[in-house]
Amino acid sequence: MLSNRHRARLRGFGRKLFNTKKHCKRFDGDCLSLADVPEPMHATIYCNGDITTIERGLYLGVMIKVLRNDITEPNIIVAVGDARYVLDRRVANKIRVRIGD
Repeated sequence: MLSNRHRARLRGFGRKLFNTKKHCKRFDGDCLSLADVPEPMHATIYCNGDITTIERGLYLGVMIKVLRNDITEPNIIVAVGDARYVLDRRVANKIRVRIGD
């Protein structure tokens, strides 16, 4: 039987193994957040940890165009090929891109 002290130590053990955050492999100066890209710019995705946007087509190496990025609005609009997507700023902050590739 485990004491309460040992139970508390083991409670978070599995969470630490599987819930690790993935960081961008590039230096911070090379890539920036999708929410920070100005409006008429093209960018290439280098890091994306959000599975729902990967399923939509925003995966590693894809060229995107930012159609609307107004700071006062909660969403941004991006184009991937022929598709147009409305992304929340919280999701856009997770996606790292590089401008001009």
